[in-house]
Amino acid sequence: MSGADIALPSFNVISDVRGSLSGVKMSLAGNQWFVINELLNLLRAKGFTVYVETIPPGLVLRRALGEPLVIGDLVIDVRPDIVSLPTGMLEKLSVRDKFEYVENDLAIVYTGEPVNDWCELRGRRVAVPNPITEGIGELFRELYTEYCGDYTEFIGRGSVYLTRIHHREIPQLLQNGIIDAGVVWRTKAIYWGFKYTAPPRNKTGKLAFALMPWASEEAARLFEFLRSDDVKHLYEKYGFKWVAKP
Repeated sequence: MSGADIALPSFNVISDVRGSLSGVKMSLAGNQWFVINELLNLLRAKGFTVYVETIPPGLVLRRALGEPLVIGDLVIDVRPDIVSLPTGMLEKLSVRDKFEYVENDLAIVYTGEPVNDWCELRGRRVAVPNPITEGIGELFRELYTEYCGDYTEFIGRGSVYLTRIHHREIPQLLQNGIIDAGVVWRTKAIYWGFKYTAPPRNKTGKLAFALMPWASEEAARLFEFLRSDDVKHLYEKYGFKWVAKP
Protein backbone atom coordinates (compact mmCIF):
# COMPACT_ATOMS: atom_id res chain seq x y z
CA MET A 1 0.00 0.00 0.00
CA SER A 2 1.40 3.39 -1.00
CA GLY A 3 1.17 6.46 1.19
CA ALA A 4 2.66 9.80 2.12
CA ASP A 5 5.83 8.48 3.72
CA ILE A 6 7.75 11.15 5.67
CA ALA A 7 10.16 8.76 7.45
CA LEU A 8 13.89 9.40 7.07
CA PRO A 9 15.65 6.01 7.05
CA SER A 10 18.38 5.67 9.69
CA PHE A 11 17.16 8.83 11.43
CA ASN A 12 13.67 8.24 12.79
CA VAL A 13 12.71 4.64 12.13
CA ILE A 14 10.41 3.51 14.94
CA SER A 15 10.60 -0.28 14.95
CA ASP A 16 8.24 -0.79 17.90
CA VAL A 17 5.09 0.48 16.13
CA ARG A 18 3.98 -1.43 13.04
CA GLY A 19 0.95 -2.26 10.93
CA SER A 20 -2.39 -0.56 10.29
CA LEU A 21 -4.61 1.10 12.90
CA SER A 22 -7.66 0.04 10.90
CA GLY A 23 -7.09 -3.57 11.94
CA VAL A 24 -6.88 -5.63 15.12
CA LYS A 25 -4.86 -3.68 17.68
CA MET A 26 -2.20 -5.52 19.70
CA SER A 27 -0.05 -4.13 22.52
CA LEU A 28 2.72 -6.61 23.29
CA ALA A 29 5.49 -6.84 25.89
CA GLY A 30 8.62 -5.60 24.17
CA ASN A 31 10.82 -8.65 24.73
CA GLN A 32 9.37 -10.27 21.59
CA TRP A 33 9.97 -7.30 19.28
CA PHE A 34 12.32 -9.29 17.00
CA VAL A 35 9.60 -11.87 16.30
CA ILE A 36 7.01 -9.34 15.19
CA ASN A 37 7.94 -8.78 11.54
CA GLU A 38 7.48 -12.48 10.83
CA LEU A 39 4.38 -12.66 13.02
CA LEU A 40 2.84 -9.76 11.09
CA ASN A 41 3.61 -11.45 7.79
CA LEU A 42 2.02 -14.67 9.06
CA LEU A 43 -1.11 -12.87 10.25
CA ARG A 44 -1.43 -10.97 6.98
CA ALA A 45 -1.08 -14.23 5.04
CA LYS A 46 -4.05 -15.52 7.06
CA GLY A 47 -6.10 -12.50 6.03
CA PHE A 48 -5.80 -10.36 9.18
CA THR A 49 -5.13 -6.62 9.20
CA VAL A 50 -3.12 -5.82 12.33
CA TYR A 51 -1.51 -2.98 14.28
CA VAL A 52 1.22 -4.02 16.73
CA GLU A 53 3.17 -2.05 19.32
CA THR A 54 6.02 -3.67 21.29
CA ILE A 55 6.63 -1.70 24.48
CA PRO A 56 7.62 -2.35 28.13
CA PRO A 57 4.99 -4.41 30.01
CA GLY A 58 4.26 -1.59 32.44
CA LEU A 59 3.26 0.56 29.49
CA VAL A 60 1.21 -2.28 27.94
CA LEU A 61 -0.75 -2.44 31.20
CA ARG A 62 -1.36 1.30 31.11
CA ARG A 63 -2.48 1.04 27.45
CA ALA A 64 -4.99 -1.68 28.38
CA LEU A 65 -6.30 0.60 31.14
CA GLY A 66 -6.94 3.36 28.62
CA GLU A 67 -3.79 5.50 28.43
CA PRO A 68 -2.56 6.59 24.99
CA LEU A 69 0.84 5.79 23.51
CA VAL A 70 2.77 9.01 22.88
CA ILE A 71 5.61 9.32 20.35
CA GLY A 72 6.73 12.93 20.20
CA ASP A 73 3.64 14.86 19.05
CA LEU A 74 1.89 11.70 17.82
CA VAL A 75 -0.79 10.35 20.16
CA ILE A 76 -2.11 6.82 19.53
CA ASP A 77 -5.24 6.70 21.67
CA VAL A 78 -6.93 3.52 20.43
CA ARG A 79 -7.18 0.79 23.06
CA PRO A 80 -5.64 -2.61 22.29
CA ASP A 81 -7.89 -5.57 21.50
CA ILE A 82 -5.18 -8.08 22.46
CA VAL A 83 -2.34 -7.62 24.94
CA SER A 84 0.70 -9.67 25.89
CA LEU A 85 1.91 -9.36 29.47
CA PRO A 86 3.76 -11.26 32.19
CA THR A 87 1.19 -13.53 33.83
CA GLY A 88 1.22 -11.66 37.14
CA MET A 89 0.38 -8.33 35.50
CA LEU A 90 -2.77 -9.76 33.90
CA GLU A 91 -4.30 -10.09 37.36
CA LYS A 92 -4.75 -6.30 37.29
CA LEU A 93 -7.01 -6.49 34.22
CA SER A 94 -10.47 -7.79 33.45
CA VAL A 95 -10.15 -9.89 30.28
CA ARG A 96 -12.42 -12.05 28.13
CA ASP A 97 -9.89 -14.85 27.68
CA LYS A 98 -6.18 -15.49 28.22
CA PHE A 99 -3.49 -18.16 27.86
CA GLU A 100 0.21 -18.45 28.66
CA TYR A 101 2.31 -19.06 25.55
CA VAL A 102 6.07 -18.68 26.12
CA GLU A 103 8.67 -18.61 28.87
CA ASN A 104 12.19 -17.24 28.97
CA ASP A 105 15.06 -16.81 31.43
CA LEU A 106 17.61 -14.07 32.06
CA ALA A 107 21.14 -13.60 30.76
CA ILE A 108 24.07 -11.23 31.10
CA VAL A 109 25.51 -9.88 27.83
CA TYR A 110 29.01 -8.51 28.08
CA THR A 111 32.12 -7.29 26.32
CA GLY A 112 35.65 -7.95 27.55
CA GLU A 113 36.00 -10.11 30.64
CA PRO A 114 33.18 -12.66 31.15
CA VAL A 115 30.53 -11.95 33.77
CA ASN A 116 29.51 -15.33 35.20
CA ASP A 117 27.15 -14.38 38.01
CA TRP A 118 24.74 -11.62 39.04
CA CYS A 119 26.98 -10.56 41.92
CA GLU A 120 29.90 -10.01 39.52
CA LEU A 121 28.00 -7.06 38.09
CA ARG A 122 29.14 -5.04 41.11
CA GLY A 123 31.91 -2.73 40.07
CA ARG A 124 31.14 -3.07 36.35
CA ARG A 125 29.57 -0.48 34.08
CA VAL A 126 26.22 -2.19 33.63
CA ALA A 127 22.73 -1.50 32.23
CA VAL A 128 19.77 -2.88 34.18
CA PRO A 129 16.09 -2.90 33.09
CA ASN A 130 13.77 -0.73 35.15
CA PRO A 131 11.77 -2.91 37.61
CA ILE A 132 8.89 -0.43 37.61
CA THR A 133 8.06 -0.76 33.91
CA GLU A 134 9.77 -3.98 32.77
CA GLY A 135 9.07 -7.50 34.02
CA ILE A 136 12.69 -8.51 33.49
CA GLY A 137 13.76 -5.66 35.74
CA GLU A 138 11.56 -6.97 38.54
CA LEU A 139 12.98 -10.49 38.13
CA PHE A 140 16.55 -9.20 38.20
CA ARG A 141 15.84 -7.17 41.34
CA GLU A 142 14.56 -10.36 43.01
CA LEU A 143 17.65 -12.30 41.90
CA TYR A 144 20.08 -9.65 43.03
CA THR A 145 18.38 -9.17 46.39
CA GLU A 146 18.27 -12.94 47.03
CA TYR A 147 21.88 -13.72 46.10
CA CYS A 148 23.88 -10.50 46.22
CA GLY A 149 22.43 -8.12 48.80
CA ASP A 150 21.11 -4.56 48.72
CA TYR A 151 19.60 -3.82 45.29
CA THR A 152 19.07 -0.13 46.10
CA GLU A 153 22.73 0.25 46.99
CA PHE A 154 23.71 -1.54 43.77
CA ILE A 155 21.70 0.66 41.41
CA GLY A 156 22.79 3.75 43.33
CA ARG A 157 26.33 3.27 42.06
CA GLY A 158 27.39 5.71 39.38
CA SER A 159 28.34 2.79 37.13
CA VAL A 160 24.75 1.44 36.84
CA TYR A 161 22.47 2.66 34.05
CA LEU A 162 18.74 2.07 34.58
CA THR A 163 17.05 1.65 31.19
CA ARG A 164 13.67 2.89 30.00
CA ILE A 165 13.30 0.43 27.06
CA HIS A 166 16.15 -2.01 27.48
CA HIS A 167 15.88 -3.78 24.13
CA ARG A 168 16.58 -0.49 22.35
CA GLU A 169 19.23 0.86 24.73
CA ILE A 170 21.45 -2.04 25.79
CA PRO A 171 22.76 -3.12 22.34
CA GLN A 172 23.79 0.43 21.48
CA LEU A 173 25.36 1.03 24.90
CA LEU A 174 27.41 -2.18 24.55
CA GLN A 175 28.45 -1.53 20.97
CA ASN A 176 29.53 2.03 21.82
CA GLY A 177 31.60 0.87 24.80
CA ILE A 178 29.52 2.84 27.32
CA ILE A 179 28.77 -0.25 29.41
CA ASP A 180 30.61 -3.53 30.02
CA ALA A 181 27.50 -5.67 30.59
CA GLY A 182 23.71 -5.66 30.48
CA VAL A 183 20.86 -7.74 31.89
CA VAL A 184 18.60 -9.10 29.13
CA TRP A 185 16.38 -12.03 28.23
CA ARG A 186 18.32 -15.05 26.95
CA THR A 187 16.46 -14.93 23.62
CA LYS A 188 17.70 -11.38 23.02
CA ALA A 189 21.30 -12.31 23.83
CA ILE A 190 21.05 -15.05 21.20
CA TYR A 191 19.34 -12.79 18.67
CA TRP A 192 21.93 -10.00 19.03
CA GLY A 193 24.87 -12.39 18.89
CA PHE A 194 26.58 -10.92 21.95
CA LYS A 195 28.70 -13.01 24.29
CA TYR A 196 26.49 -13.95 27.21
CA THR A 197 26.14 -15.95 30.40
CA ALA A 198 22.90 -17.42 31.76
CA PRO A 199 23.81 -18.03 35.43
CA PRO A 200 22.43 -21.25 36.97
CA ARG A 201 20.83 -19.17 39.72
CA ASN A 202 18.14 -17.76 37.47
CA LYS A 203 14.46 -16.93 37.15
CA THR A 204 11.93 -17.66 34.42
CA GLY A 205 9.36 -15.24 33.12
CA LYS A 206 6.16 -16.29 31.32
CA LEU A 207 4.08 -14.27 28.89
CA ALA A 208 0.35 -14.58 28.32
CA PHE A 209 -1.92 -13.32 25.55
CA ALA A 210 -5.21 -11.79 26.68
CA LEU A 211 -8.33 -10.82 24.75
CA MET A 212 -9.87 -7.60 26.07
CA PRO A 213 -13.63 -7.32 26.79
CA TRP A 214 -14.24 -4.77 24.00
CA ALA A 215 -12.39 -6.74 21.31
CA SER A 216 -14.09 -7.27 17.94
CA GLU A 217 -15.01 -10.67 16.53
CA GLU A 218 -12.09 -10.30 14.11
CA ALA A 219 -9.81 -9.82 17.11
CA ALA A 220 -11.32 -12.92 18.75
CA ARG A 221 -10.54 -14.98 15.63
CA LEU A 222 -6.96 -13.67 15.58
CA PHE A 223 -6.64 -14.46 19.29
CA GLU A 224 -7.57 -18.09 18.65
CA PHE A 225 -5.05 -18.28 15.81
CA LEU A 226 -2.30 -17.23 18.26
CA ARG A 227 -2.65 -20.72 19.83
CA SER A 228 -1.75 -22.40 16.54
CA ASP A 229 1.28 -24.48 15.62
CA ASP A 230 2.25 -21.83 13.06
CA VAL A 231 2.71 -19.28 15.84
CA LYS A 232 4.34 -21.88 18.11
CA HIS A 233 6.99 -22.73 15.51
CA LEU A 234 7.70 -19.05 14.90
CA TYR A 235 8.42 -18.31 18.57
CA GLU A 236 10.46 -21.50 18.96
CA LYS A 237 12.57 -20.42 15.99
CA TYR A 238 13.71 -17.43 18.06
CA GLY A 239 14.56 -19.48 21.15
CA PHE A 240 11.38 -19.07 23.21
CA LYS A 241 10.03 -22.10 25.06
CA TRP A 242 6.39 -22.61 24.01
CA VAL A 243 4.13 -23.48 26.96
CA ALA A 244 0.62 -23.03 25.51
CA LYS A 245 -1.55 -26.12 25.63
CA PRO A 246 -3.08 -27.24 22.30
